[in-house]
Amino acid sequence: MTNAVDPNWVVHDLDALAANFSEVRRRVGPDQGIFAAIKGNAYGHGALPVARCLEHAGAAGCMTGSFDEALLLRENGVGLPVVLFAGALASGMPELIGAGLIPTIVDMAAADAVASVATPEAPADVYVKVDMGLGRIGVPSHEIEAFLSALSQRPALNVAGLYTHLPFGDNAGREWASGRFRAFDDLLGGLDVSGLLPPVTQAGASSSVAVGLADRASSVCVGHLLFGLTPFADSSVADISAFKPVICELGSRLIQVTAHRQGDDVAIAGMFGLRQGKRVGVAPIGAAHGLQRPAPGTVPMALVRGKRVPIIAVSLEHLTVDLDGVEGAEAGDTVLLLGSDGATGIDLEEFAGWSGMSCLDAVLALSERLPAQYRGGAEGG
Repeated sequence: MTNAVDPNWVVHDLDALAANFSEVRRRVGPDQGIFAAIKGNAYGHGALPVARCLEHAGAAGCMTGSFDEALLLRENGVGLPVVLFAGALASGMPELIGAGLIPTIVDMAAADAVASVATPEAPADVYVKVDMGLGRIGVPSHEIEAFLSALSQRPALNVAGLYTHLPFGDNAGREWASGRFRAFDDLLGGLDVSGLLPPVTQAGASSSVAVGLADRASSVCVGHLLFGLTPFADSSVADISAFKPVICELGSRLIQVTAHRQGDDVAIAGMFGLRQGKRVGVAPIGAAHGLQRPAPGTVPMALVRGKRVPIIAVSLEHLTVDLDGVEGAEAGDTVLLLGSDGATGIDLEEFAGWSGMSCLDAVLALSERLPAQYRGGAEGG
């Protein structure tokens, strides 16, 4: 599981990923395509293995904001359509098209840049993003018909998709999004009548899928739920217990165990003049690897030899744990910060909680900082 030079690891469960995809499929039905949001290195889980697994599971495509992530998929044989969220300058469009990617365009400058490297005989696919009220990025909804009409006059472009983003984290946001979904449906109806409706349309995402908001779009684009993460700040909005976290283990190994005598100091924890002897273990994992220092008032724990042990301190490259009560603990023993050891376990919510972070932020903090391993599933190669 580990090596002697870097005895740290994080494990992702591809069977859980595939099961979460199946649960999304059950909720949206057979007629909507499911695009996977793999932005942020697939929410910290590894863009390439995630994309391979979801391609095998039947995803319609992947969407990301990172050119490097998208290129990684292309260079490693992932055959799914890969859509780049709006984020590139117009001058970067030719490079995206040359790499076999589908750019999102929100203005005519980008459209013209794409058209300059395509031909009517081999038109380039593009997606268009419409702003339905989030106010972040996209063509304003009242301008979208004119925008698509202008694109239709450029035979070197093929508008393959139209999408929007309507996330929400609480019940007030849900009410807002419900109205915006209805407006998007009306917009699609008007585009259908005018002959400007692209084959792929999308508004639904994790929050809407979780609460059962339906629409007439041809697809959804899901991120949080695929990884067993909640999109909600308010847990009362929807029950997502059917979705299981894909990250399933985070661990290291003890590199030293020391016995401190009565009266000794363990200054890293503010223990000066110990009233009684204490055994302390150190693992080579810390803030540089994505751990956070414990939030005030929390009692962070790790697992050693199947027992919960208090975390004394998190420094830049080390974790210090209290080994009193763990008989026989020695260098080389596993230290789990997330996962199960026998009948005892630490779940993602507990791990994130002692650092005062959301589950998503805790996973993102670990992203690409530790050797990643993958269990189960099918990566498609």
